[in-house]
Amino acid sequence: MASQQQQAQERALVEEALQIGPQSDRRRFFVSAAAFGAAAAAPGVAQAQTPAPAPAAAPAAPPRRALLKDDSRLLNIGATVRSGNYWDFNTFITPIEEFYVRNHYPTPLVEAKPVLDPKQWRMKIHGNGLERSIDIGYGDLVKMPSRTVIATMECHGNGRSLFWEQQDQMQVAGGNWVLGAIGQAEWQIVPLSHIFGLVGLKKDAKSALFWSGVDGADMGRPMPVADIVSRADDIGLCFRMNGNPLTPDHGAPVRLVVPGWGGTASIKWLTEMRVDTHQHWCRLNTRGEVYIGPDYAAPAVGATDEFIGGITAADVKGPMVTWMPIKTIITVPLVLEKSPSVPANYPLKRGEWPRMSAGRQLVRGYAWAPQHGIREVEYRVDRGPWQRAHIQGPNLGRYTWVRFDFHWDARPGDHVIETRGIDMAGNVQPETVPFNQLGMANGAVPKFRIRVA
Repeated sequence: MASQQQQAQERALVEEALQIGPQSDRRRFFVSAAAFGAAAAAPGVAQAQTPAPAPAAAPAAPPRRALLKDDSRLLNIGATVRSGNYWDFNTFITPIEEFYVRNHYPTPLVEAKPVLDPKQWRMKIHGNGLERSIDIGYGDLVKMPSRTVIATMECHGNGRSLFWEQQDQMQVAGGNWVLGAIGQAEWQIVPLSHIFGLVGLKKDAKSALFWSGVDGADMGRPMPVADIVSRADDIGLCFRMNGNPLTPDHGAPVRLVVPGWGGTASIKWLTEMRVDTHQHWCRLNTRGEVYIGPDYAAPAVGATDEFIGGITAADVKGPMVTWMPIKTIITVPLVLEKSPSVPANYPLKRGEWPRMSAGRQLVRGYAWAPQHGIREVEYRVDRGPWQRAHIQGPNLGRYTWVRFDFHWDARPGDHVIETRGIDMAGNVQPETVPFNQLGMANGAVPKFRIRVA
């Protein structure tokens, strides 16, 4: 049984994790997991009298960290969230050490959740939208036909900083990811096309609810069956990332992977899939991970819809975020001067500009357009004409990003570089995007300010 000190640390971690969201106090948002350890180790207030020596006790257990991975190559956004240091990106596949983490609760451990042990993991697949129910184990899953999908994964809140910094929409709520909540991996999946073949999908199946419930009682999200069927070979149950078994922070032993949609759709620590003939409403498609604003209409609620975890019809205020938009970045830190907070280990202080030496410079960047794939990348300097950047290979299309570069004759002074992507369908990355209360999926053209000396 855990000690009282361990239990108190666990409670503190959960309480901190729950602060990370649209209703959080932004002044407290950027508290790192290390702060919990420091607080636990802090000496008490000096007493007027020295108490009698206490009996020798066993050494205290080390503080429980909210995340397990070494975050020395990541940006500390909060107790359960880390952003990639995108200004240091240089690879096509993101190393696991640099891959962002967005958890809503501390990473669950096998010791507390035995179902996370591959030897004990089970997944129930059922619902009135299926011909039959099945229950599979990890050994069953890894023996099924599988394939690898190279795809980016991106947090819905990535780029939220642009609402504050470049669109002056200070009423937007949420954490300051800057632009690094993105990574690209090779995911090994058992396609849902195979799973549907095992269970038999009924014609009137409407919604598939993917559920964890391991890290938090409200952790699950639905997906329309029609959207799954349209690319059931690409969406699947994932058990490997970059050739290795999933790590705990990234959903071990099994998670869902939905290429192209925001990361929340790819539920971690998956234990249940329920396919029904009615719509499901839960926290992650009502109170969070949705577009709420004057440009977004609330979806219709049906008479037979199911509400989960205290959610009601009144919570349905905007459409669920699905496909992520066209985006481009260059590997230069964004200037932060209006954002509610600046991450403690960000390379720039508030209002500070990145510096570059005068002369011919090779500027590098990344571009992605998950729905159709990147066709072209353009850049401009100081509101000059748009020019085409050079796209490096490989460009694997649809779900993957590309690396690009261009030469710039940097002259002394302050400059602004903008970049935009054009996808295979001809869509162009826009100058601005409509306001949404939770700061979801900002795909506006980013403006990178650089001071040249």
